[in-house]
Amino acid sequence: MTDLTTIRWRPFRLPMRHRFEAAHGALDDREGVLVQLLDAEGRTGTGEASPMPSLGHGTAADVLTILDAHAADLLGGAEVPDGPGALALRCALDVARLDLRGQANGRSIASLLTDASPAEWVQANAVLGSGEPASVAEYAREATVAGYGVVKLKVGAREIEDDRARVAAVREACPTAVIRLDANGAWSESQALEALTALAPYQIELLEQPVAAADVDALARIRERSPMRIAADEAVADPALLDRVLEMQAADLVVLKPMMLGGLTPALEVAHRAFERGIGAFVTTTFDSSIGTAAALQLAAALPWDAAHGLGTGEHLAADVTAETILAAGGRISLPAGAGLGAAPDVDALETVATGPWVEVAR
Repeated sequence: MTDLTTIRWRPFRLPMRHRFEAAHGALDDREGVLVQLLDAEGRTGTGEASPMPSLGHGTAADVLTILDAHAADLLGGAEVPDGPGALALRCALDVARLDLRGQANGRSIASLLTDASPAEWVQANAVLGSGEPASVAEYAREATVAGYGVVKLKVGAREIEDDRARVAAVREACPTAVIRLDANGAWSESQALEALTALAPYQIELLEQPVAAADVDALARIRERSPMRIAADEAVADPALLDRVLEMQAADLVVLKPMMLGGLTPALEVAHRAFERGIGAFVTTTFDSSIGTAAALQLAAALPWDAAHGLGTGEHLAADVTAETILAAGGRISLPAGAGLGAAPDVDALETVATGPWVEVAR
């Protein structure tokens, strides 16, 4: 890669179309920071740093604090110091560097991440929040009419019987859809087993993180008794917990969230480690802008197919930093044409959602 000359960043806030509820909290908007690296050849690489505060990974303000204090060092190749917001900023910088590398070599990021030919498109699931059974079922029906073959329903925010009623309503409304569930670690082991018994009749594909991330032993026991595949999600973000998940084969799949793993490069390393243990992997966003979604899409296209990817979150955004939001068509998202990331911020769109000016540090 050519020498870097400049790092610059700008914060933004994206409103949600509707309040989105999950076991770990509710979202009314998503705050993040666009980060760009400029090189001596005039190219610009872009990444996104959008921590998820409800999961304990810091805030956009934390990202800005790191950049204000360390931008010059980061431009020179220094590592992002540990602390709140660090993982999201590492993700942004990793993606920006890959974007520059792809542009310089005339290749997509996906092609840089795999020795095989990347997929031209990936299957995506629709994401449904908590809510009353009738409204959740209607959202699911609309998703399947739009072409989604897989719908993911958040569970664990209410009583198990409430979850059962919503899952039953979704199954009735969408008899041929693949249904997956995400508890975000809300249940105890006994509650998770009770939920599995209650929900198994509705032909569930998989359940993400039924118990707290730290309880890997319980996750392993649940996997042994589960009638559906079990995925580790929040546990994957902690290196020590990930080691235990892989060593114990406590899950059938791992969920790769680049924003929580520090970028595409470390997420790919997690996937390879999982594959060596016979554990599958799929990619999800954290309700990122289309910059973050494009990055997750590039990673997904570089992986062997095992399950639909959680990239359909753009449906929930009321605004974006790009001219057009990345959305699925017929339940699929196509890899963008062109080199690098395949997405860039739009001046007018960003101006609408920006919460501060561009800040720039040059050599």
